[in-house]
Amino acid sequence: MTRVLVTGGAGFIGRHVSEQLRDAGYEVTVMLAPGESSASTDRMDLPSTVADVRDLVALDRAVAGHSIVVHMAAIYSLWMKDWTPLYDVNVQGTANVLRACEDAGVDRVVYTSSIAALGVPAGLAPANEDTEFDQHGRCAHYILSKHYAERRVRAAQRAGAPVVTVYPAMPFGPGDHRPTPTGMLLLRALGGAYFAAGPGSVNAVDVRDVARGHLLALENAPDGGRYLLSGHHLTMKGFLKLAHEVGQVSRPLLSVPGWFMRALGRIGDQVGRFTEPLVDSKAVMYTSQHLTYDCSRAETELGYTRRPIEETLADAIDWFRAHDYPEPGMGLWDLRTRGRIREAARKELAAPPATQGE
Repeated sequence: MTRVLVTGGAGFIGRHVSEQLRDAGYEVTVMLAPGESSASTDRMDLPSTVADVRDLVALDRAVAGHSIVVHMAAIYSLWMKDWTPLYDVNVQGTANVLRACEDAGVDRVVYTSSIAALGVPAGLAPANEDTEFDQHGRCAHYILSKHYAERRVRAAQRAGAPVVTVYPAMPFGPGDHRPTPTGMLLLRALGGAYFAAGPGSVNAVDVRDVARGHLLALENAPDGGRYLLSGHHLTMKGFLKLAHEVGQVSRPLLSVPGWFMRALGRIGDQVGRFTEPLVDSKAVMYTSQHLTYDCSRAETELGYTRRPIEETLADAIDWFRAHDYPEPGMGLWDLRTRGRIREAARKELAAPPATQGE
């Protein structure tokens, strides 16, 4: 049986990828970060090992004995008091994993990048795997970190490393226990915290389709292959309206010009000096573009498919509500929802498998 190490395999996408690989007959080991709970791996009945991607010695131990590595370990955050750990993990950590895989003679590495590591063409033209990054000065630190990590991966591919890259869009679906920034976007949309929509769009995809895309890339892609695992293009207003409809909530929603969103972003910049804002200038600049992507290469070469986004959002909302995640609005009482979200996440991880609703 082929042994696969999944770094970040206890995260949102990682849990789904680990289960896909297990069900496909691979012998999966999940690599946890130091201090990360093993509750999800215990529930999946998968062995785990602990290693920090910044620790070369620990990485060598974790990679040893595995013929395939799926590298997903990353910090996915749009606000931090100190951005240093994000670059250390996402950029240098990726370089460390590639080096450990080379030293161990790993047969294949599947690297989880992001649509954020690619450029954004002008207008409505879709980006593809060959669209070069052009977002300096208009994007968050997370996006920059994925771009810099991508540069290291491409250098390894040019040098002949057996690395395949996949680029997921914004993932939604059941099991977002943290929740991720995309999950928070959905929860805030349901609660009414996002009451205004300006120009621009998002690209939303089902986390289960992304997980299957990883399996397809592992089994069918050539070395050096790069594949978009994108989903559905939605305007910002369209996404918020669809979330309201699927979640069966009625919330005020204003269509506002770009200058209004930029003003909100500047207010968010000041809030961000102390705590996480709902939106900031870089988020406004990035999402004011039309984030549309062409995943035809993955569809043609790998057999990648996408389910309807309405189904995805319905399953995500049902999962959040079944696990008592709050839906923050704009009221003062919503300032306390972060504690309730942490409590919901703690209960979800501690719950026995029969209560999971997946």
